[in-house]
Amino acid sequence: MHLRFPPLCGRRLAFAITLLGASHTPWAQPASRLSLQEAVALASSRSSDAETSSSAVQSAIEMAVAGGQLPDPVLKVGVNNVPVDGRDRFSLGTEAMTMRSISVMQEFTRTAKRQARAQRFEAEATSAEAQRTVALAAVQRGTASAWLERQYAERMLDVFAEQTQSIRLMVDAAEAAYRADRGTRAEILTAQLELQQVRNREDEARAAVAASRAMLRRWVGDAADLPLAEPPALELPTWLGNLDADTVMRLPDVAAAQAQVGVAEADSRIASENKVPDVSVELMYSQRGPAYSNMVSVNVSLPLPWDRKHRQDRELAAKLAQAEAVRAQAESIRRGVLGQVRGKQAQWQLNQSRLARYVDTTLPLAKARIDAALTAYRTGAGTLTAVADANRKALDISLEHLQLEAATARLWTELAFLLPLPTAAQGPARATRVHGGWE
Repeated sequence: MHLRFPPLCGRRLAFAITLLGASHTPWAQPASRLSLQEAVALASSRSSDAETSSSAVQSAIEMAVAGGQLPDPVLKVGVNNVPVDGRDRFSLGTEAMTMRSISVMQEFTRTAKRQARAQRFEAEATSAEAQRTVALAAVQRGTASAWLERQYAERMLDVFAEQTQSIRLMVDAAEAAYRADRGTRAEILTAQLELQQVRNREDEARAAVAASRAMLRRWVGDAADLPLAEPPALELPTWLGNLDADTVMRLPDVAAAQAQVGVAEADSRIASENKVPDVSVELMYSQRGPAYSNMVSVNVSLPLPWDRKHRQDRELAAKLAQAEAVRAQAESIRRGVLGQVRGKQAQWQLNQSRLARYVDTTLPLAKARIDAALTAYRTGAGTLTAVADANRKALDISLEHLQLEAATARLWTELAFLLPLPTAAQGPARATRVHGGWE
């Protein structure tokens, strides 16, 4: 019992194939570097006993089998009409009416009602499977996000390391100018103070790297200690470009909401079938004293729904109203998910334009400004303050660029893992449907 996903295309197909291969590779021989694909596969495998457990699915499947069966027969044993006074009191064989009885009673639940009960648990199994898919997608998104957060934290640390080297050049320039009687001691102290401030921010970046590694450990365990491989090209799945109604209905959150509609509708079918009572048949054998004949009795019982409009009809109306409420909620979820996806797609496109502008124009201008300010200071045509300002501005621009890249990467994880990639964690349920039931 699996949800159907839209076809994977291009890089997503290659990513899925890599992920499937990685999910069957033992962790006994870890790679020298942890790639994003390997991290997602490992987290999906580790989550099979926790976040994405199939126990709820299997439980509902087992109940679907039980719900389609007749109730167990009832065995009755009793002694009837025993005298309690007179000469024959408490005698079991002298009074003609005294009987020792044994009977078997069977309720013959109608086939339609049993099918409705079984279908209700089948719908619950479908809902549990949909929830498992939602959880698997969340695991993969969380893992990819944690991997990318660590990757960008390490890149930010590299930016501060590069800035530290740039400030050291500024310190060297200030000291050279001081020795050549073109600068002051105050300028050297200013440059050294600038260096210390950058080092403090570099320490903060190291702490961010440690925190991101700890977050990645939550998903992949000890593999979080491995160095990271190069990030993949963060390209959106091609199916997002044609987000039709069928694709939206297969998104895990929408599919899970729709599965709840199936459960509510199954409840209303059970309530409808409960309006018709079931017949019970009892076969009794009664033994009397040796002087009397034994007896056989057949009893038929049928509940009388004498107040149907206030009981069965009300129950059915309640279940129908509940199903309508669940349908409305599912539609609200569908619209909300569709709106969020389209909004994130628009933000992704905007971020791509902004990143291109950073790379093509803003970052080169910031670097050129540093070079110009440092050259002017060395030739005596500029001030150290101008160099410090250029360095601070370049650092801020580099950090803004990285923060925008990280925000864009988070958008990518939310869009690329709307549908979970197939892994070993999505193993088939341990029961199959046969002739209208499950076995």
